[in-house]
Amino acid sequence: MAPKKPAGKKEGGLDVHSERTEFEGPVAGRDNVTTNTGVSGAEVSQIIETLLKHFPERYLKNPGELDKTLSEFRLYHEQLHEYKELHNAINEILVAFEPFKAEIDRSNSRRLIPKLSFLKDLWRPVSMSVVALLNWSQKINHIGKPFKVLEDKSRSGEDWAIQFSGLQSRVNEHLGMIDSSSTGGTPKKEVEYPSQIQILTYQRLGTEIPWWETLLELTSEFQHTSSHHMNSADKQLRQTAQELFNLSNKALSNY
Repeated sequence: MAPKKPAGKKEGGLDVHSERTEFEGPVAGRDNVTTNTGVSGAEVSQIIETLLKHFPERYLKNPGELDKTLSEFRLYHEQLHEYKELHNAINEILVAFEPFKAEIDRSNSRRLIPKLSFLKDLWRPVSMSVVALLNWSQKINHIGKPFKVLEDKSRSGEDWAIQFSGLQSRVNEHLGMIDSSSTGGTPKKEVEYPSQIQILTYQRLGTEIPWWETLLELTSEFQHTSSHHMNSADKQLRQTAQELFNLSNKALSNY
């Protein structure tokens, strides 16, 4: 006659009332656990004791619900990490952009046109910060579609990546800097930097210079885009943190 199974246990399950929780069947304390997962039987027991300590009993009676809850915990943490990285990347762009914008504003208020070489020097750190953001955005997994530049030079991905990429290319082109998205790494066209006569006319009569007006518009658009996406990233951070807090309250409450 086969021996009776210990009371309070289920085959392949957990005895949530026992002082020492054990698995039935080929799970804990067997060689295949260590071989297949790298976790010893003692470590499995410790994990189970931790779950018993922190999770309501209903989760341990329903492995599917426990798996779903733990998966949600992991997803929210991954999202928090990526939104924080996005926040940091945009912040670096804004920090690099501030000297460029300050010079544009100062020059415009005084009817001055900065030297092209000076503008390039101020813009270069901004462009490099955008490149860093775009490189990172190609590897995101939890906050949207990875950024890609397609064969026809069109872009796919999240709005923030596409917009930063487009603006960076336009400013690079306007200043005559190498555009990393262009084949061969050469400027797309000659820079239409104003002549000395245009600059003098602008200073004395206020005659508009199309090249300068375009740069003012690009600067304003870049400022607006950067601020908008920084605010959006911060909002997503707060929302995700709240979702994680709500999940914690639901999962770990003792009821």
